[in-house]
Amino acid sequence: MIRLLTPWPALLLEGDERVLLVADLHIGFEYELAKMGISIPYQSDRLLEELLTIVRECRPQRLVILGDLKHGISITSFQERREIPRLFEALRGEVERVEVVRGNHDGGLQHLVPPDVKVHPSKGILLGKRFKVGAFHGHAWPSPKLMGADLLVMGHNHPIVLLRTPLGIRLSRRVWVKGTCDGVRLASAYLEREGVEVGEDAVGRFEEIHGVRIRDPQMILMPSFNDLLGGLPINSEAPRSLLGPLLRTGAVDTSHFDVYLLDGTYLGEVEFLRSLS
Repeated sequence: MIRLLTPWPALLLEGDERVLLVADLHIGFEYELAKMGISIPYQSDRLLEELLTIVRECRPQRLVILGDLKHGISITSFQERREIPRLFEALRGEVERVEVVRGNHDGGLQHLVPPDVKVHPSKGILLGKRFKVGAFHGHAWPSPKLMGADLLVMGHNHPIVLLRTPLGIRLSRRVWVKGTCDGVRLASAYLEREGVEVGEDAVGRFEEIHGVRIRDPQMILMPSFNDLLGGLPINSEAPRSLLGPLLRTGAVDTSHFDVYLLDGTYLGEVEFLRSLS
């Protein structure tokens, strides 16, 4: 069972075990703003308290952070060195297993995590036994084994919608984006990326090479956990603006994906929302 945890930007998998998924905390982004002359209060304590609230309500056995836990890409700021270990210390007191899937901002993360926190590669991880979930950040190609999952969950895009009030004020709101992928297109894109001749049966060829059968998996694009970050306005950007190789190849057609606000409000399909803008 998959639950979007209204009104939080978090997802709970309930099956063999309870697994909580969040993405894109970007701890330390205030440091980068400060270098540009923009000063805002530190947000790490607030983000941690929100995460702990969700954990205490849902009581997961595992917490998986789908990338970009930290903000610095090639460097680690003093803020990250101070606050990320504190975050893990607090979480380990509430959750049996805490894990991180590497995102494009997680350079040097291995030096900040305690030994019992597992850091997975950017290719992602496969969760569940009967209902399989492929979880990855999205800036890199997922592992072939993830392509056979029933559900693909990725972060990285920070999807939002831009709304305009009657007074002309523009607001942005984080959203969930959910839909069904075409297995043939996924298999073709993956094989072409590997330089393999696809032939007439892309799905069969993929299974022959990787031992994984691709069907038509569901996909969820997760909103960023950090509410002060920018995002990709799903209702005004062209599909080619989506981030990550899996989406930019055109292997996933998001035009008929459904869009939901964090409070559960259904806004319509991506194509419909773009037509309004």
